[in-house]
Amino acid sequence: MKITQRQIFLLGLLCIGSITYMQTFSLVSQTAHQHAFISYLVSGSVCLFALWLVSFTLKRFSDRNLLQALTERFPLMGRVLLALYLLFLLFISARDIRSISDFTNTVLLNRTPIPILGLMVTATAVYICQGGIRAFLGLSEVYIPVFIVVLGCVILVLARDLHPHYLVPYFSPDWPGIMKGAWCAFPYQAEILVLPLVISGKYFKASAGYISLAVGTGMMIVLLLLTQLVLGVPLSGKLIHPGYEMIRHIQITDFIDRFDLLLMALWYPLALGKIAFDLYVFCYTLQMVVPKLSGRLMTAPVGALAFACSIWFFKNALQLFDFNFVWPIIAIVFDLAFPILFLAVLRPRRGKPKLKTG
Repeated sequence: MKITQRQIFLLGLLCIGSITYMQTFSLVSQTAHQHAFISYLVSGSVCLFALWLVSFTLKRFSDRNLLQALTERFPLMGRVLLALYLLFLLFISARDIRSISDFTNTVLLNRTPIPILGLMVTATAVYICQGGIRAFLGLSEVYIPVFIVVLGCVILVLARDLHPHYLVPYFSPDWPGIMKGAWCAFPYQAEILVLPLVISGKYFKASAGYISLAVGTGMMIVLLLLTQLVLGVPLSGKLIHPGYEMIRHIQITDFIDRFDLLLMALWYPLALGKIAFDLYVFCYTLQMVVPKLSGRLMTAPVGALAFACSIWFFKNALQLFDFNFVWPIIAIVFDLAFPILFLAVLRPRRGKPKLKTG
């Protein structure tokens, strides 16, 4: 299926601009304080380097993606590496399912058990995943532009509630804290690296990936600054979902005081689409490891496995929150070491020199 640059741009925003808000705002506010936005710039620069490595490697294989190139060049060792990558994708899927379930339980459905919410989230994600890449393209083309427009409206509505003195002092950055914040934000921004894994070099355009990473990082910085300017830096670092608390301050009239529900209705499909895309990449990678398996038929079993792991791996929301400080140790292997390895081993084959006759 042909994929345009605009669709790659939207898929990149779906990867890094849907669940990242609810997972990293509190972390970077705790560590980098009022200069937390610099943490996103630092981690985004590292992600840009990793994306360049992957894109440069993909240019060598115009008719294949990196997963296909790896398994064809190294049938045994390539599948071993992909099996390790499957475990990484399983952790991402389980983490996202649990984070959405905990968020829904905290904000919307307090009396509904978390396993029931997780099952509903997983079932919806599996249904989207079975639609293939077309489902993600259609979902991103509808909801991401709307989300960007709504973000602009939120800035205008909250303009009177912004307090610039919350960011004082402006020019005294805590660089160790900033680097620690970048450490926590890097795994979420680096999830855009899955695009070259499933999109062939014929259609993947590196420029679209770079722009998507830049726009996604910019959106996170804008929302983070809005949160800190409305709530304050100390409160933003102590709340589990500071972005949602910032949205709750929106009050257009005395009667429309639950504007947050409308914004959640626009954001929730993006979060479900992100989880579905995680499952899609997992099934596609599994099909590369075991070619006889059908990726479409494996969506339901894979979703059930991710749901079970989301309950098994994390006992509560606080454990999931603390896991974000350890997660970068695992993510840096797959998001930085693997691209360097791909660049080193996936070299174009040199043609044999022709023998001269005569």
